[in-house]
Amino acid sequence: MGEIMKIHCHTCQKEQECLTGCGLKHGRIGNVIAAFGAKEQMQILDWCESSPIPLYDFRYQIAVCDSCNHLVCIPVLRGIEDDAVFMGACPVCYKQLQTPPLEIEDITGTACPSCGSMTLTIEEVGHWD
Repeated sequence: MGEIMKIHCHTCQKEQECLTGCGLKHGRIGNVIAAFGAKEQMQILDWCESSPIPLYDFRYQIAVCDSCNHLVCIPVLRGIEDDAVFMGACPVCYKQLQTPPLEIEDITGTACPSCGSMTLTIEEVGHWD
C-alpha cells in the first residue's frame, strides 16, 4: 500500500500532495510497465527479456525536475539482480529527470522549488492502493 505525503513550504506556503510507494497491482510487471511513458516502456521490455523472471523493486518517488523545477512524483523501477534503474519522465514538462529521486527523509533538507528556502516539511496524510 502506498502513502499520500503532504509537502509544505513554511516560507511561501506552497503545499502539494504526492502519492508515493506502490499499490497491490504493481506486483505484476505489466502494470509497472504501464506506469511509464512509451520510451521507458520499450527500455523496460528489453530489460525484462534479459531474465526469465525479472526481480524488481518498484515505487513512486518524489523528485525535483531539473527542467521545470517542479516537485513531482515519478515511477522508479530498480532491478534487484543488476544495477538497472528506470525513471519516469516529469509529469509536468515531460522531460527526463537528470537527478535521482529523493528519499522521504531527504525532503526536509531540500530547497523549495518555488521559493528556494529550506523550510520544507513532509507529513503522511493517508494511503492509496
